[in-house]
Amino acid sequence: MSRGLLPLLILATMSLLYFLLMAGTFNSLGLVLPDMVKAFGMNWAEAGFGFTLLGTACGLVSLAPAWTIRRFGVAKTLVAGTVLLVAGFVLMFASAGVLSYDIAAVLLGLGFCFCGTVPGVHVLTSIFSRRSAVLGTYFTIGSMGAVAGPELYWLAHLAGLDWRQYWLCFAVGAAVLGMLAAAMSAAVPRHTRHDAAQVASDPVAPQVRRALRTGRYWVIVAAYTACLAINTTTHSFAFQHMVDRGMAPAVATQLISLAALFAAGGSALAGVLGERVGARALSMLALGGLGLSALTLAIGHGPVVLGIWVVSLGVGLGLSYVGTAVLLQDCFGPRASLELYSIMTAVSTSAAIGPAVGGAIRDHTGSFAGIFVPLAVIALAMLGALALVKTRKM
Repeated sequence: MSRGLLPLLILATMSLLYFLLMAGTFNSLGLVLPDMVKAFGMNWAEAGFGFTLLGTACGLVSLAPAWTIRRFGVAKTLVAGTVLLVAGFVLMFASAGVLSYDIAAVLLGLGFCFCGTVPGVHVLTSIFSRRSAVLGTYFTIGSMGAVAGPELYWLAHLAGLDWRQYWLCFAVGAAVLGMLAAAMSAAVPRHTRHDAAQVASDPVAPQVRRALRTGRYWVIVAAYTACLAINTTTHSFAFQHMVDRGMAPAVATQLISLAALFAAGGSALAGVLGERVGARALSMLALGGLGLSALTLAIGHGPVVLGIWVVSLGVGLGLSYVGTAVLLQDCFGPRASLELYSIMTAVSTSAAIGPAVGGAIRDHTGSFAGIFVPLAVIALAMLGALALVKTRKM
């Protein structure tokens, strides 16, 4: 196998694994939840709490894959994540009530963390020099998984599969793609091209500590958290929110998938623009788009408003995936990016409170609208803060 072919194969396998993660976790659960609510007799606060557990588990252990990658390599990290994913999907399939649903959500969150963006961003930015371009490709393919998730569940219904069989299909897919990605990534050296150039003169720990003492790092973290809060909360409740307002379930599914399609386009666009306008501009555009999407989802449901929602949510998400990851490296360099990205992901776990609060609001008011306006205000406030961030490296 040539050296030129190997990086492309690693990009392909990591991207396909991220496609499955996006299709089978956050972007499917919101569609499956109404059926699970009926099957278990859950209220929406309990249903939203499971979504919160998924996001919390994904965030709280974000430092773990950074440690396992440094200590054991990428391949073993992906194997551990694959085992967790398969266990989570199998437990979703066999779930008999709220407790098993919650445990399955935790397992899926852990598996997402070990197989998702932490190893993906680290590996791809280590073996490719055009960081925005390669991350644009990675997140574009992943966003296509977000497109596929709602449609796959709808097609599963048409094919006569119930929600349990749907989860079982993802268990099989996770086992195949996870092990394939691990096998391909086994060829990645522990000390990458970027590491080798800096490891002697720029140890990781001191650089991480210096970054953590800067205000701009925490502004970037807060901006990422705002993006994640809107993403997670929207995908938790957008389907049911639109159905509550009289929309046909098939139309709601198609709109969610269309937004994910725009997210794929946004990631592809970010891969091109990131090399020209900079990561800070991408992140600011992302926050503006996501803030607008939350506001439009709260205030109306006509065709024009929903059209704005689809475009602003999708493009905002697509830009945010690439923008925040590259912005960290622009500000602090590639050497410590694995740890800094992992810490950012861990801190952003606080965004997972959105679905729990949104579910409680729905139970008390009969509508999800009350959660989206505050999220829009937070996003716009972070846009202003990010405008003051200087991107010069330390």
